Amino acid sequence: MDDISFPKGFRAWGLACGIKKNGKPDLGVLVSEPPAQVFSAFTRNAVKAAPVLYDQTVAAAGRKLSHVLVNSGNANACTGTRGYEDVAAEVALLREKAAPKGDVMVSSTGVIGEYLPMEKIRDGIGRLFAAGETFAPFIQSIMTTDTFEKRARKTLDLDGKEVRLGGVAKGAGMIRPNMATMLAYLTTDLELDAGYGETFLGAVEKTFNSISVDGDMSTNDTALLLANGASGVRYASLSEKARQSFDAGLRELMEELAKLIIRDGEGATKLVTIETVGARSSEDAKAVCRAIANSPLVKTAFFGGDANWGRVLAAAGYSGAELVPEKTALEFCGVKVMANGGALAYDEDDVANRMKAKDVSVKVDLGLGSAAWTYWTCDLSYDYVKINAAYRT
Repeated sequence: MDDISFPKGFRAWGLACGIKKNGKPDLGVLVSEPPAQVFSAFTRNAVKAAPVLYDQTVAAAGRKLSHVLVNSGNANACTGTRGYEDVAAEVALLREKAAPKGDVMVSSTGVIGEYLPMEKIRDGIGRLFAAGETFAPFIQSIMTTDTFEKRARKTLDLDGKEVRLGGVAKGAGMIRPNMATMLAYLTTDLELDAGYGETFLGAVEKTFNSISVDGDMSTNDTALLLANGASGVRYASLSEKARQSFDAGLRELMEELAKLIIRDGEGATKLVTIETVGARSSEDAKAVCRAIANSPLVKTAFFGGDANWGRVLAAAGYSGAELVPEKTALEFCGVKVMANGGALAYDEDDVANRMKAKDVSVKVDLGLGSAAWTYWTCDLSYDYVKINAAYRT
């Protein structure tokens, strides 16, 4: 069972229809019975893939969702009118084969600028709903350069009633989300009202929007939360404490998936946690984190295990956030290395050994206020260049 189908009322599966050259699964479907309230976040890139444009219209209509069709190996991005027509054809075929009781969304991920191989997809959609077919786990059908499956689940006790959460995600490169991540699908059997959207977007901002592998924003980023109420428990009827427990549980699950994406960053050898405290505002704190996370000089220093605090301070300085060097302090892996505008005395061998670990940390204290933010990134290695230099070949 995929973790995404752990909550009641959800099913998910996939297969290989020939989009990928390696013959691995590349077409999957997520089904909710009963149809689910859907909450969504999409890329803010001005160049949006055809499925993103289509899904935005579905989201705006506010109808409940019963099916999500996903393909990997082809992004259906920068494909003009034909790309959108191909999405419409996918939806029409899905309606014919599956007779969904709710609305339908479509996601794609893979190479940009190539048309979908519609004959293969038509055959694949038919097979997805054919009796006797051998299916693969849904998570395998959405992966591209991922080296492992990214999945999570939770069981929550809310006022003595069981509610389940599940989720899967894919992404290893072109990761600097400004909405969510490459692709992330979250499910719950709790009943959520349409007004929960703001809470979901707040969780997105603190998790999927607080990671970076390479500073590149995808054309296809999509994050969906489907809530079908199959548990018989309604969020609006819960106590305030139980509602807070659900919110925290959802955010923890999303953070777990976000960190898995960073751990699987293309060529990555380290998970780097960047914490900024003492900022004037949350926006400033996040800007400092993001600048450090996206700096190639900082990321290569992480790869080499070099506690190069000068690079970190320089990135923080150009972040656009308010910063006074004489009030700023830096820590690497719990050791303070800089304060009051200059270096401190510390054991460089000790810090270098700490920087060799698979999990390392940087903390920036701006000394100006009480706002804070946490961000996750990875190092930049030789393998990142190798992977992306030959991505299409």
